Amino acid sequence: MSDLNPQQMAIVNHLDGPALVIAGAGSGKTRVIIHRAARLIERGVDPAAILLMTFTNKAAEEMGSRLEGLLAGRGVRGRVLTGTFHSVANRFLRRYAPLAGYQNNFSILDDSDSRDMLKAAMTGVVREKDKRFPTAAVVQDLVSLAFNRQINLAQLVERDFDWLQEFLPELLVVEKEYRRKKKANNAMDFDDLLGNWRDLLEKNPHLEMAAGLRYLMVDEYQDTNLAQGEIVQLLGRDQKNLMVVGDDAQSIYSWRGAHVENILEFPQRFGAAVYRLEENYRSTPDILELANCSIAHNQARLEKSLRAVAPAGEPPHIMHLYDQSEEAEWVISRISAYQDQDIPLGDMGVLYRNHAQSIELQMRLSERGIPFVVRSGVKFFEQAHIKDVLAFLKVVFNPLDEISWLRILKMLPGIGNVSAAKIYGVFRRQQAIRISTSNEALQKVIPAKAKDQWSSLARCLKEMLADGVTPAQMIGLAHSLFYRDHLLLTFDNPREREEDLQHLARFAEKHRSLEGFLGRLALVGGTVIRDHEEQESPDEDHLTLTTIHQAKGLEWRVVFMLGLVEGQFPHSRCLDSPERLEEERRLFYVAVTRAKRHLEITVPQFNVTYGQWKVCRPSRFVEELPPGVAQVTRGESLENALLPDSESAGFSFDF
Repeated sequence: MSDLNPQQMAIVNHLDGPALVIAGAGSGKTRVIIHRAARLIERGVDPAAILLMTFTNKAAEEMGSRLEGLLAGRGVRGRVLTGTFHSVANRFLRRYAPLAGYQNNFSILDDSDSRDMLKAAMTGVVREKDKRFPTAAVVQDLVSLAFNRQINLAQLVERDFDWLQEFLPELLVVEKEYRRKKKANNAMDFDDLLGNWRDLLEKNPHLEMAAGLRYLMVDEYQDTNLAQGEIVQLLGRDQKNLMVVGDDAQSIYSWRGAHVENILEFPQRFGAAVYRLEENYRSTPDILELANCSIAHNQARLEKSLRAVAPAGEPPHIMHLYDQSEEAEWVISRISAYQDQDIPLGDMGVLYRNHAQSIELQMRLSERGIPFVVRSGVKFFEQAHIKDVLAFLKVVFNPLDEISWLRILKMLPGIGNVSAAKIYGVFRRQQAIRISTSNEALQKVIPAKAKDQWSSLARCLKEMLADGVTPAQMIGLAHSLFYRDHLLLTFDNPREREEDLQHLARFAEKHRSLEGFLGRLALVGGTVIRDHEEQESPDEDHLTLTTIHQAKGLEWRVVFMLGLVEGQFPHSRCLDSPERLEEERRLFYVAVTRAKRHLEITVPQFNVTYGQWKVCRPSRFVEELPPGVAQVTRGESLENALLPDSESAGFSFDF
């Protein structure tokens, strides 16, 4: 207890009754949860009457280990129930499965199993002659997202997936068949674990296992969805000894179903005591002042003001630059300067709203031999949709590029590995790429389902091959004339992927020759550390590049934030929605509070897409900061900058 500050001590000593702990970034909330559980056990509470829930298996394991260490020798490990929502749901349902209409030995479908069962459900609904239908992965995402938002599939499609409206009757039949198959197979997917647990608690309020739980603590409560919020309410309805811990200012996952109102409305809903953890053990006062000033602009929030334990440091730095090229060069120069101060690459993170914003920087880092890792797995140029579109450019440059041809051909309905190989075999035998309908040998090996889209492919390649077409224009043509339909029906986030393609075209704008563009792309990857290599060589010093969503829970001594301009951050899709705009500001708050000692924010003033230059307005998150909260600098090239002459490429995406 001597390690706790007064705010933490008060929470640990709250033994009975509902409570909300508003835990600011870097405030030691996990320590509070563990110490409170230990305090309850010291006061005679049976460890088996305590439930600690969080969102990841790693966090749950850490809770159990730290509690055992705190109460060494008392044999609490395995007696206090700790786990994720899904793992605890599984324990309940194993005991009471018949009450939920299942046998106790029910199977749990992982993502792959779920997709396979959806494919089976689609078999009898999607006719073999149908040329177009969303993939099982897209349908899986729709069904899960509808559950997490607690709306039906028709409402979801109407609100957020309007391009799938034509398939809605079949989608509803597939969803019904998927549910029937799961029940017939005595199987549940991850969403069923939550839904069935909630229904079980609602219909059977006096279950022995639930009644035995007297003290419930939930971490990261701001990330709970509607079903999880209802589960917490049902578990705490009798004993009322319910404590939830979280930070509404870090609620950034509404797009996957998180319901920020769960935490905002908790005090009124439960008549709960409210505690605040405001002492921050991570960042300097200068960084926290900027974070506090920014989040104060949100209307829907719980009052809180972070205070630093660390001594004062350098003020955050906002750098206005000419464009993304200068932004990348400036970041690299600052990285070098920090290395000269003996700060290793591993203590630096580069954060951005969208992975596509890091294209230029990834390229420059590769060219300079600076090792880096991109969090969340797939690097920008390795993403499926980027490789798909680049395959079009590669066959234009090298018509006998077999790998690229096979990738393109398999996008057509009815064409798999065998058919694609036969089509490419015709090209090789004829020593030419004759794709017109007059090529009888080719027409014999093209499946009937692919005939209609073959003409779209032919038209697309013909326009890409026209004289004077630039690489940026080729990307746009490939997207609009052929790839867009494939994108909409194949991926669960097509709008974000379309934006990636727009960023790719923007990057290609500075290359007038296809040879030069593809040659430069070939340089990417030489100095990128793959995820498995990072695990094998944990001591390897490397820079981290990550989206802000993936950075939550992490920290660096130096943080760079790229691209603070309107439409990019905050995102353009959020500008007309007050709720989404406030979540974007919370995302900015999360990014700022990842920095321990140094925060560098960049604001590029110009960008170019398809030859059209435009002036970027600085992000409102920068403009709304009060004077003096950050050092503001303008790059030399901006002092007398004029908008460059536009060289119109005559093409733009239809978003």
